[in-house]
Parts: sequence; C-alpha cells; structure tokens
Amino acid sequence: MNHMDETGHARSARPAVALCMALLGALFFAAMLVQDMGAMSQVELKDLPSGLVFRYVVAMALGGAAAGWSLAGLFGRHGAVGWLLSFLGGVLVALVAGMVGAAAGLAPDLLADGWQSKDMVPILFGLVVIPSALAGQPILLLVWAALIALAHWLARRARG
Repeated sequence: MNHMDETGHARSARPAVALCMALLGALFFAAMLVQDMGAMSQVELKDLPSGLVFRYVVAMALGGAAAGWSLAGLFGRHGAVGWLLSFLGGVLVALVAGMVGAAAGLAPDLLADGWQSKDMVPILFGLVVIPSALAGQPILLLVWAALIALAHWLARRARG
C-alpha cells in the first residue's frame, strides 16, 4: 500500500526508482567510456566529439529513467523476496536502460538519415553497455548494488 501525501493521493515509488536508474545509466556509460578512453591515443582523444559523448550520457540517463519508471514495481517490496525482486529489477533495468539509451542516442541520426537495418546493431549493443562497464571493475559492481539498494529503500519508503 502506498503512503498518502498531504492531499490524500498515494505516493508512487516510480520517481525515486527512475531517478536512481537514470543515475545508473549515465554513470555506467561514462565508466565504459573512460575505460575505452584509456586505450586511446592523444590524437584520438582530441578528436573525440564531446557533443556526441554528452548526447549519449544524457540518452543513457533517459534510458535508465524510462527503464526505472517502467520497472518500478519490482522495487520496494517487503522482506527477502522484495530484495530479490529489486536485484532482478536492477539486472533488467541495466539491460533495458542501455538499449533504450542507445536508441535515444541514435534518434537524431535516425531522424536525419532514416531507419536502416544496420541501426539495429548499436541499439542491441546497448544491452551490454552496463554489463560491459562492470567487466573487470569490482568497484562498479558495488556502485550498481548501492544504487539498486537505494532505489529499493526509497521505493520501500514511498510504499510505506
């Protein structure tokens, strides 16, 4: 059951989960980018289009927010089952956020050039953005777990 606000309307867990997942999407895309930048030469770094990088950081945040909003029902439930649902929700959000974020980041190009079947490749690659950022980065796994726990806790408070 949701808590009621001062107007008597039920509070929703969706905004809190969406915010946490937006942060997750942006942070993990940035972490993956930083990993990739470590292998770049100075010339490649200088030629990196900052506007495109910013567009994709924002797109991944939007993807995280959309996935968090859609899957907020998995967060904030009681007991061990609630924590398990939040963990599963976190895994699903990580996958969906990357794919939605990749599609959002690609949207301006799709609008300019039209849909082509090759556009599906970067969108599907979005599925592995967050898992690939986690590869070999145990600290990021802790950050992911902390954001999932925070989303669960905030949703739990909203649900009452």
